[in-house]
Amino acid sequence: MSSVLPVLCGAVLLGAPGYLMLCALDVRLCLRWGWAPAVTVLLTVVLGALFRVLGIRWTLLSAVIGIVLLVALAAVVRLALQRRTARRLTTSTSTSTSTSTSTSTSTSTRAGVPAPQDWSRGTAAAVTGASILSGALVAASAARRMGGISTLNGSFDSFFHLSAAAFIRERGDASFTTALSDIYGEPTFYPVVFDDLVAILPFDVITAANAMMLAMLAAIPPAVAAMVAGVSRPARSARLLVALSAGAATLFLSTPAMALVMGLWPIVLGVVCLAPAIAAVLMLTDRRHGAPGVGTAAGLVLIVIGTALAHPSVLFSVAVVAGLRLLAGGIERMLGGGRLRGLIEVCAALAAAVLFVAGSHVLLSGMALTKPSLDGVGSVLGEILLDSPRIPAVPALPWPMAALWILAMIGATAAVRSREVLGATAALGLLASLMLGVATQIDHPLAVALVNPWYGARERIAPLMMCMLVLLMARGLLALLESGGRRRRSLPGALAVGAVVVTVLIALVTPQRLPLMGSLAYTAYGVQLTPYVTSEERSFIERTAQELPEGSVVLADPLDGATLYWSVGGVETVFPTMSRPLTREKTLIAHYAHRAGTDEASVELCRALESVGPTHLYRDTSEASGQRINPEDSERWRGVHDIPESRLTLVDASGPYALYELDPAC
Repeated sequence: MSSVLPVLCGAVLLGAPGYLMLCALDVRLCLRWGWAPAVTVLLTVVLGALFRVLGIRWTLLSAVIGIVLLVALAAVVRLALQRRTARRLTTSTSTSTSTSTSTSTSTSTRAGVPAPQDWSRGTAAAVTGASILSGALVAASAARRMGGISTLNGSFDSFFHLSAAAFIRERGDASFTTALSDIYGEPTFYPVVFDDLVAILPFDVITAANAMMLAMLAAIPPAVAAMVAGVSRPARSARLLVALSAGAATLFLSTPAMALVMGLWPIVLGVVCLAPAIAAVLMLTDRRHGAPGVGTAAGLVLIVIGTALAHPSVLFSVAVVAGLRLLAGGIERMLGGGRLRGLIEVCAALAAAVLFVAGSHVLLSGMALTKPSLDGVGSVLGEILLDSPRIPAVPALPWPMAALWILAMIGATAAVRSREVLGATAALGLLASLMLGVATQIDHPLAVALVNPWYGARERIAPLMMCMLVLLMARGLLALLESGGRRRRSLPGALAVGAVVVTVLIALVTPQRLPLMGSLAYTAYGVQLTPYVTSEERSFIERTAQELPEGSVVLADPLDGATLYWSVGGVETVFPTMSRPLTREKTLIAHYAHRAGTDEASVELCRALESVGPTHLYRDTSEASGQRINPEDSERWRGVHDIPESRLTLVDASGPYALYELDPAC
């Protein structure tokens, strides 16, 4: 199957709901497509919860109807408010001057978010097209070596989300707390928006997940461009800067690595929303044109909420920017003569930082899941500067990031000289992201507390660096473009623009970057990882799943690929993900299933087997079995491995793969 149609469907599902809502609310924004995913996340969460209460199944049809109704309701409310305001102005006895002022104020606040740039429709369409093209090139480059849109991603986390999407599709429940109850054994909070969207794409689960993943990668350049457009000051070169920012976003590798190699798809959705959320925070605190109105503030806050709902860890990156904006603003006030107020803001920012670290140490200590690399701090810092993920097969190439760093340093210098709070915030944010990245390598309670919200992984911190670096790059380009006078562009500015464009074009086709990562968890397993399921094993599981009678329940070590019986074959499995057993009953089965029918069998074990009701056993004895590629984790299912042959009746076999009918023996 060609990847074009599935990815296009994924992109429409990711962006269209939010875009339509922004249009319905008449939110005047440049690059609405960049802001749209955060709004889509919010709509998905609202509809998922509403459908759960009303007993409506989560399907493509019901989701589309729900979105249309919400968009229509928003448009009706907006029109009603506008008419009410118009009637008030008509009956007002104020002077024409005050009436004109009121009309202007009403117009400026009728939208959820104000537009900082006064662009024509043609200009906005051209810049939007350039940013979307950058995203499309990212998706195309990433997909070059995937082996097709239906190729299975062999990473650990991908198996969880394939099962999650299959559960949501089967159960029709898309709510935050109950969608994955069958996996966790009880209602549990989990950011399921990615899985919700995959579940309603009209393709098989693997194709749908791959399509949505590529659509998210394609959405990052428009999101970064929207951030730059939202916070940059009006200038003749603003359109060029925004388009170049979208191109610059294609040079960063940590997020593609999380998507293509690690299977961390919900965090990638959070990254898509991160750039607009940062812009929202900066626009909320921007006082150059006065305080934002109620409608403006509400719209910006909703963008941040949508980002948090995409993945909560991304909210901490937004919080870092908010705190640094408060710090930079306080310092600027102190330098400008407002010492008391400035001191209060600085102290508030520092107090927030202390609370952040203390809260992380107390509440998030269990999130330190990433082991530091064996490289020295200097080597790690170099990899962070180049945004090189912890993947040995991906080389840390200096040239793709060189132009961005040079321009960012120029931008930071220009911003500091001009005492620009936004530029200072971006510079502090860039420095903070580097410090946080290095802290992931330091085994100290303070360092661990600093990076707990990002699971101790520098790839999850890297998107913050991306946003700050692109903001400073845009400021550096602006400084160079304005240095040559009004009638001609400076030669340094033209050279800088050319350097960015050439770097982007070369980086998108360089085999050692996106095309290589597109292969590592899909086709070139030997370079990076051993697959949890080979193509032969997948074929066997798909075939036998179709032959099993209705009501069958498959028992197996999930590291042997048995999770595909549920996510691909639609057959219930005892362990639908490769995570540790999450309930007491399944833990008993994992450890002691081999004891059933013997004197060692406990009453609790027999009750667990009767409750879960496994009818078949799947075994993989190949070189890629769980016991061989991950023996330590596979030991959690030692009771499944040791079930005696006397309780098994062969149903089907193909090489090292076998399916048996199981005698529970209790």
